Amino acid sequence: MRMFLLLVVCLSLGLTGSVFASGGGEHAAVHWGYSGAGGPAHWGDLQPEFKLCGEGQQQSPINIIDAVDSDLPELTFNYAATGLELVNNGHTIKVNYAPGSSIRVGSDEYKLLQFHFHSLSENAVDGQLFPAEAHLVHANAAGELAVVGVLFAEGDANPLLEKLWRHTPSKAQSTMSVASNVSVTELLPGSAEYYAFSGSLTTPPCTEGVRWMVLKQPVTASAAQIKKFRSFFGDHDTNRPVQPLNGRIVYQ
Repeated sequence: MRMFLLLVVCLSLGLTGSVFASGGGEHAAVHWGYSGAGGPAHWGDLQPEFKLCGEGQQQSPINIIDAVDSDLPELTFNYAATGLELVNNGHTIKVNYAPGSSIRVGSDEYKLLQFHFHSLSENAVDGQLFPAEAHLVHANAAGELAVVGVLFAEGDANPLLEKLWRHTPSKAQSTMSVASNVSVTELLPGSAEYYAFSGSLTTPPCTEGVRWMVLKQPVTASAAQIKKFRSFFGDHDTNRPVQPLNGRIVYQ
């Protein structure tokens, strides 16, 4: 429980990467990334707190395949428009969201903390990766996490991305604020149908017990918008490879 609550605080402040990648005291920070010696294949060896990245049995992302038909609880979004804080943490663009927005999954409520992006997508569907993916990170009163994944196909420009990229800091470890009210609802597709599975955070410390819901219907982003996001990170991929299911079932 203490780990979950610490994660919630870090996620809400946009600090997950830096807090958990710190050796503490006067030790040098452990640098993780998406390639080389600090890449995903080595995350579990970089620091004891990251061991689940290498040893976990319910890791995310996954290849969504052979989903089992099920009577999943309805997913409803209750997102308010608000000012935003955009953080370039060197790994992603993280958008911290003001309190007051939430989702309901059946009778369960989770508060929206932040959303962020990856390119290529992290989750695959039938072996296919998408140009990008957004992760909307939520927590319930017990500190348990729920992530909604939104997949992007290349196509028409996305209205919300158009607003966000105008205010996104290009320099790592920098922050900018958007005072005008913006709603993440603009990021959602028309359908709330989703794939459901149990997984983990997709970055160190790769904590498990995360409730995942990947929306079936992709949204679109223009080639220029996808290129702009990738330019913040030297046009390098910022996605963890898909992880073994290890007997998990994906529901739809």
